Amino acid sequence: MNDEHAIRAVGAYGGEPIEYGNIYTTEFTSDDELLAWVDRLSSNESNHILLLSRLPHRRLLEHIDISKVEAYWITERVTDGALQPDFDVLQPLILNHLGHHKGIIILEGVEWLATKHGSNQTLAFVRFLRESVHRKHWTIVLPIRPLAFDSQWLARLHREAPNIQIAGHEDSDDIERFEEPFEPENSEPIRGSMETLDDGTPILVHLTRLPPNGFTNALLRKRILQWRRMGIDVSEVEPALTVQDSNEAYALYSTVEEKVRKAVELDAHLAAHFDLFSASELASARFRIRQLTGLDELSRKFFTN
Repeated sequence: MNDEHAIRAVGAYGGEPIEYGNIYTTEFTSDDELLAWVDRLSSNESNHILLLSRLPHRRLLEHIDISKVEAYWITERVTDGALQPDFDVLQPLILNHLGHHKGIIILEGVEWLATKHGSNQTLAFVRFLRESVHRKHWTIVLPIRPLAFDSQWLARLHREAPNIQIAGHEDSDDIERFEEPFEPENSEPIRGSMETLDDGTPILVHLTRLPPNGFTNALLRKRILQWRRMGIDVSEVEPALTVQDSNEAYALYSTVEEKVRKAVELDAHLAAHFDLFSASELASARFRIRQLTGLDELSRKFFTN
């Protein structure tokens, strides 16, 4: 397979190259590590990412920008965006993707599938995926916990889906520099579990302003992801990612930054005086705040009296 058909994970996370047309197993020490890898993959828009996860969307929001990842929750619950953990449900979805475009499919929960359907049926399913992805412009990755399997069965699994190392450390100097100086003000860093309101909506917090000196596309992309994890619609600033003039990009960022700061203040006021509003008023205001719409009108309503 030539280089243009290779997806090399080295650029995003240290490890072995992975190629189109193949299925692999891989080991991650935690869900956070797996989702950090998915987050890095999503920054490359040339590949579609299909994530079949054991985590619900509200949990994924803490780690990835789900506007860039097609994600489904594998669960026995019946709810929007969910898939039953059954082969006859997973199979057609995966086959449909393999017939279009190109990308990466990450399928979690092999351990659960083996427990639910039996090791032989699960192995047959993996073999079916291996045959289906062959010569397609897709890669299938199965994150697994090896200790959950019998060693002999694990060896059979690895014959169908070779185990490779694709996890490691981020190689972006910009993102490494971002982590230390730009933590949220007067709040816990946005890592791991995020504080939420009673309805599950993430609480908005102030983030330190990005200075014009050292402002880069990588820093802006990281900031956009932080805002999105809080549930804020910042699509207005996304064109700055493709602007060549850094001053113009920073000016657009600054405009949206002011809107976000006003939104955080309005949201904090709602939280502090929630008893003054009806449930419908709270829901409507919170929606508008996170959409960054009608902020001036809400400011007059809350603060002019």
